Amino acid sequence: MNSISAPWHKRTSFRVAATITLLLLCLSLVNPSELAQVLIHINLWLLLAALLLNIIGTVLARAWIAYLTTRASGLTLGFTELVRINLIARFYTIALPRGASAAIRWHHYRKGGSGQAAAALLIFENMVSIFTLFLSAGVILSFETRQAGTSAQLLLPLAWLGALAAAMVLLPFMHQPSARVFQNFLQPLLNRSGRIAKPINKLLQAIQSYHDIPFRRVGSIFFVSLFGYAFFILSAFVLAEGMALGLSIAAIAWIRSITLLVALIPITIAGLGLREGALIALLSDYGISASAAFAYAITSFAIQLVLGLLGAILEAYRVLITKEKTPIDESNKEIT
Repeated sequence: MNSISAPWHKRTSFRVAATITLLLLCLSLVNPSELAQVLIHINLWLLLAALLLNIIGTVLARAWIAYLTTRASGLTLGFTELVRINLIARFYTIALPRGASAAIRWHHYRKGGSGQAAAALLIFENMVSIFTLFLSAGVILSFETRQAGTSAQLLLPLAWLGALAAAMVLLPFMHQPSARVFQNFLQPLLNRSGRIAKPINKLLQAIQSYHDIPFRRVGSIFFVSLFGYAFFILSAFVLAEGMALGLSIAAIAWIRSITLLVALIPITIAGLGLREGALIALLSDYGISASAAFAYAITSFAIQLVLGLLGAILEAYRVLITKEKTPIDESNKEIT
């Protein structure tokens, strides 16, 4: 076994072990008969509505954000292609570690232009999404702390700090002086010759191109992000209604934001175990049993599996029908 494959196997083994451990801990809190009753009595029409709302909020809205930036970033990707890329990336997010799935999304983006422009777009759209989640959680938690209890009081400052950190990462894309500060921060790397300085310099040039985006379009990007977030929360609320959890839309809004952010921590497969544990802990403040919270978590994940299945079908068509090479091997290449 070579030195490259060994660490990959170790990381994968750790994620599998962490996933199983966390899921077993969650299941130890669950009453099997109550879990079965909650799942059996889900309103299937509301479940279907939640799926459709999720597609609008997490697939179409994100593709539209990317589409609004492609002209300035130098990428020639249409909206339909970006929707396809988003669905395919969802399949890889479930099947692979997040770093690998992000590299595959970059692989698809770079077909529309340079690798640096694709990397800049990948960073920008992800940070817009994370900023929206943190900001929304902070705003809603500011009004929900009395109803939510101690967990909300502890999470409130973290939500605002997360929003501030995400905003600082986004500033170089939209603010010329901040881009210069960012460039000065990376100057020690730029002064080095060879393989490190060249891709960083090209990435900075790609970020610089975002300053050509008109202010109105920047506002549109954040509006679409909030629009997508609203549909994502509405999907989660409709699902909660279909399971008769009796939660307000404000409670759903901040809890789903926090659990989605927790699921991004790269220690389990597709966030499994983290999502369920977070929902069990946070929903307990609203009097929701561990069994009902676990049922809600796995049903939410089932919706993501459906989207991943659509992505898998599109990827299979691309590889088998069009005979295009799979991007998994190429995702490890240097950005050129």
